[in-house]
Amino acid sequence: MNYQYRVGGSLAYNHPTYIERNADRELLTALKNGQFCYVFNCRQMGKSSLRVRVTHILQQSGRDCAAVDITSLGSNDNLSQWYNGVITRLFLGFNLTGKINLKSWLREREDLPPVQRLGQFIEEVLLVYCRGEKIYIFIDEIDKILSLQFSLDDFFSLIRYCYNQRAENTQYERITFALFGVATPADLIREKTQTSFNIGQAIELTGFNLPEIAPLAAGLSGQSNYQPDWLEKVIFWTGGQPFLTQKICQLLLESNLDIETLIKERIINNWESHDEPVHLRTIADRLLRNQDKAGRLLGIYQQILEKGAILCDDSPEQGELRLSGLVVKKDNQLVVYNPIYREIFNLNWVEKQLEQLRPYSEAIAAWQQSNYTDESRLLRGKALNNALDWSQGKSLSNLDYQFLTASQNLDKREAEISLETQKQANKILAIAHQKATKRIKIGSVILIASLLGSLLAFVQVKQAWQQVETAQIGIQLQRQGDSYWQQFQFEQLESLIAAMQAVNSLKNIVTDDQTLGKYPATSPIITLQQILDRIQEKNQLQGHRGTIYSVSISSDRQKIATASQDGTVKIWNQKGENIQTLTGHRGAVYSVSFSPDGQKIATASEDKTAKIWNLQGQILVTYPDHQESVYSVSFSPDGQKIVTTSRDKTARLWNLSGQTLQVFKGHKRSIDAASFSPDGQKIATASRDGTIKIWDLSGKIILSLGKENIEAFYSVNFSPDGQKIAGAAADKTAKIWDLQGNLIATFRGHQDFVNSVNFSPDGQFLITASSDGSAKIWGMQGEEITTLRGHQESVFTAVFSQDGKQVVTGSSDETAKIWQLNNLNQARTDNTSVSINSQGNIIAIANKDGQITLLDSQGKKIREFATKMRSIYSIAFHPDSNQIAITGRNGKVQIWSQKGTMLQEFTASQVPIYSLAFNGEGTAIITGTSEGKVQYWHLSNYRPQLINSWTADDNIIYDLVFSPDHQKIATAARGKIKIWDLQGNLFEEIKTDSFPVYGVSFSPDGEKIAAISRDGTARRWDMDGNLRSEFKIEEDIVYGITFSPDSQEIVIIARDGQKHRWPLETEYNYLQKLLDRGCLWLEDYLRNRPEKRKALSLCTRKIKPFTF
Repeated sequence: MNYQYRVGGSLAYNHPTYIERNADRELLTALKNGQFCYVFNCRQMGKSSLRVRVTHILQQSGRDCAAVDITSLGSNDNLSQWYNGVITRLFLGFNLTGKINLKSWLREREDLPPVQRLGQFIEEVLLVYCRGEKIYIFIDEIDKILSLQFSLDDFFSLIRYCYNQRAENTQYERITFALFGVATPADLIREKTQTSFNIGQAIELTGFNLPEIAPLAAGLSGQSNYQPDWLEKVIFWTGGQPFLTQKICQLLLESNLDIETLIKERIINNWESHDEPVHLRTIADRLLRNQDKAGRLLGIYQQILEKGAILCDDSPEQGELRLSGLVVKKDNQLVVYNPIYREIFNLNWVEKQLEQLRPYSEAIAAWQQSNYTDESRLLRGKALNNALDWSQGKSLSNLDYQFLTASQNLDKREAEISLETQKQANKILAIAHQKATKRIKIGSVILIASLLGSLLAFVQVKQAWQQVETAQIGIQLQRQGDSYWQQFQFEQLESLIAAMQAVNSLKNIVTDDQTLGKYPATSPIITLQQILDRIQEKNQLQGHRGTIYSVSISSDRQKIATASQDGTVKIWNQKGENIQTLTGHRGAVYSVSFSPDGQKIATASEDKTAKIWNLQGQILVTYPDHQESVYSVSFSPDGQKIVTTSRDKTARLWNLSGQTLQVFKGHKRSIDAASFSPDGQKIATASRDGTIKIWDLSGKIILSLGKENIEAFYSVNFSPDGQKIAGAAADKTAKIWDLQGNLIATFRGHQDFVNSVNFSPDGQFLITASSDGSAKIWGMQGEEITTLRGHQESVFTAVFSQDGKQVVTGSSDETAKIWQLNNLNQARTDNTSVSINSQGNIIAIANKDGQITLLDSQGKKIREFATKMRSIYSIAFHPDSNQIAITGRNGKVQIWSQKGTMLQEFTASQVPIYSLAFNGEGTAIITGTSEGKVQYWHLSNYRPQLINSWTADDNIIYDLVFSPDHQKIATAARGKIKIWDLQGNLFEEIKTDSFPVYGVSFSPDGEKIAAISRDGTARRWDMDGNLRSEFKIEEDIVYGITFSPDSQEIVIIARDGQKHRWPLETEYNYLQKLLDRGCLWLEDYLRNRPEKRKALSLCTRKIKPFTF
């Protein structure tokens, strides 16, 4: 028969096999509305055919159209020639011959910059001589500019200029641009501060679907072996890819084979020889053309093959992979475009390509096979150096980077251990040898003495070898302690377990009478202490086999629900035990929500339905009316209604019987989330059209927020008081508005999309979840309070518990994590001074606004009050804890009661005062100024009296303190501590280092003095100035140091009010106390992981909770 399908190349506008898609209608409508457009996709998707057809339709309706194919312009031209070429193509395309003499026109303007020449051509020629109502300029094969030796950023700036001129010159409303090519918008702009695409509309050109290709049956129906399901099978194998669809239809015309056999024999098997016209080689070449990036692209594609899909994060690498045509975005995930590609470009093909790229293929494969545990497979020495040289300048896969980093760490660790061990061993053995030789020489007078000396020498050498063995273990433990602290930044529970094991190993090689200074290693102890002081990750919920998109916590905090890509919802108790699994959806479950009373659960799914369940897993109601995937579901505050949102661009309000109460229409793209206001009278929706809308229950739009170059909003929530609304955006930020539409704050800090945003129950904090793998908690002014790191992949959801003390996050790494929060009010970064009372049970925190917050020893707020002082530099408790003294920049001292009443105020200095302290009786106070002066005041009910003053330093006195017997004063300045009598006579000077000393304290027994420097180093001396111990904490800012009331612990006070303790006696017992504390924290985590509990055998015994 004569019917021919078109395999490759552009189709004529009237070709019988041209398939009209949604992009045809979307592009045509946008162009008629004057929108600048771009159609960017991989090769052989029908971009040029689309341009040809749309051009014809526009010309038929009297519009002027012309196309510039970038491939028709010389690749060796200079910048001026290139622009002249564009002008010439437009001149010919708009048929302006006879209107002007083009050569003369160009010659007259040859001194102008090329882009200005083109701009004048548009304004002086096109807008004058093109008489059509609209003028359309199509730029095809735009990606070819990437191979040019000069920048065309100005070309895109001119396109932007044409758009912006519409506001000043209505003639420019006639002209519209459309760009076509294999690129992303970011590819085309070399100078990243310029872009024209914030005024352009992206037209998504997708593959064919089954209804669309119905006209193709005309060519097949005459075949003798024709089957009605042929087109359905074609779509299955091609995924609707236009080139392959046309090719298979043409092959069916030429063959009597069934479709499956035809595809395997004529396309898949020996595909290189069948790939005419070239299609598959184009894909492979696009992947492998840049060796510096090929490894990275192959690594991403390998993950997609192994997992079936990965989250689409719109990274440049994923964008490049999509432009190869090999993968496609579907429901915000990347999947292989079709089964043909999956069969040809399979895992074996990927491994083969990676082998050709990597110089360490066998080693990395074996390491991966061992589940990344076999260190013998890692590279060392010369092999590692060669691999690192090869990796320079390349963009590799995550696996490559993990392998090379692990190899570097191992190589460095082994080198350091070997060097340090050898030094220690040589030193110990040299000393032992000297002693043994001396013994033998002394005993040479008498044989028996010699024999005894030799025996004693043997014993000494044996002891020396034991010391060498202990030293070797100590060096290893020291290194491990440092590495576990680094690990804690990303794996909190895992690093806690590792640090506990290291401390337990240390405990086994020290004796109970050894002092800390004689321990073979201390870093595991310091690391474990710091981890226990800072840890927030409490448990991990594991069991899903896919991304966890949504979590919900019941109002009584007793249950947690997780919704997953695997099509299930799991209910967990607080101990992390899976108590119920809900199955019934036929696709990914995107959202889950407990009812306010905690007795029902609502779910939203890819299967286009929402459902309500009871806690026994029975489906109570199914809501089937959405036309596409349902992305979110939420209960109303009274629990009597739910709102759902969908990819079909609508939100729906339902009652609990399954009846639709209202349909909300107005968004232009899918709606990802919806939230009820606290009073239940308003609904907010977040859409991928870049807007948030607030509606009343009748479906009327009250307010529209967003846009301003924001491509999409993924989450929205009202504040608990209903006066603010927060949205999570694709531009890596979250934002808060008031209900009048005023932007209150923008939260910047994430490195990728923000997928979720929620308020804390008290409305004082915001939590966001991001594709950068973290969740962040923020204050209401946009300040970052803390970051929760630990997930290995994107975090899709993060919610507070009803009491605000817990957060649960869900991730594409298939886990949910439970985080226990420290007091968030302590974590604010505007604190300026912190003090602890002498009993150690109350902490006072002052902030830059003059606010005083009192906390108990557990971090619970006792009271908060405002003072009349700004920029408080120091705060101190009266010995009886009922009064608090403050001072600061204005040189005044104020004394307040604990209840917030100011009792006294006096001016102590004309310069800022940085420190103050009461004596032990509360009858005197000392102050330290910015000029290094100490002032000693006697307090009275009327007017404080200055008893004495002296210059203690030539710089700031950061802290000062009375001794327990009230007879001495210690001052802390930069790099030194000085001890004085009350007359200002210097008693002792102790040098520290070059850092300012932020805190100094006497022990209550008067036998010790401690100090903390700005770099976090704490030191302890005896009263003769001898350094007895030193350790360092990792803290941004520390504000003070003190002793426990029994003088047995040093307590360091951080800016957030957090206390870090360090024991001074019975170190051995303290190790056990640390381990017990770790076991208590891990109790729930280990409960459901018997293999880990067995590995951490020190936690198998029962431990009673205790206050630390």
